[in-house]
Amino acid sequence: MQVNSIVQTVLFFCLMGCAGYMDIRKREIPNALWTLVAIISFLDFRAVNLFGILAALPFLIVAIIDPAAIGGGDIKLTAAVGLVIGLFRTLVGVCFGLCAVIALHGILKIFCIGKVKGNKRISYPLAPFLAAGFISTYFL
Repeated sequence: MQVNSIVQTVLFFCLMGCAGYMDIRKREIPNALWTLVAIISFLDFRAVNLFGILAALPFLIVAIIDPAAIGGGDIKLTAAVGLVIGLFRTLVGVCFGLCAVIALHGILKIFCIGKVKGNKRISYPLAPFLAAGFISTYFL
């Protein structure tokens, strides 16, 4: 591995950890964070990774249809990660992250039956799950 690639890997892992932490604590991903993720894509730049931005398109469509369904920070983070790891790996990471959220929701539904009354909407911070998915696909 080249030095730029190693530095990019370390920074990517740190920024994904920060994104997950910030989303859990404040339920928001600061603009500086996803901007830094996009900037580290230049450390080991590949032109084909520009298509990685398209991985955020499904999230954008969902946000247009139902603005309360997903946050803008998750969309921007996914687009920035797409610049770093490319379209395919970003989509796989999104799938891993969403599967983890679905599994968590299922577990909580099974063990917390009757605790939530009515059709109350439950929301989860998505960045920790997406970050875990992106980290798991980084070396594909």
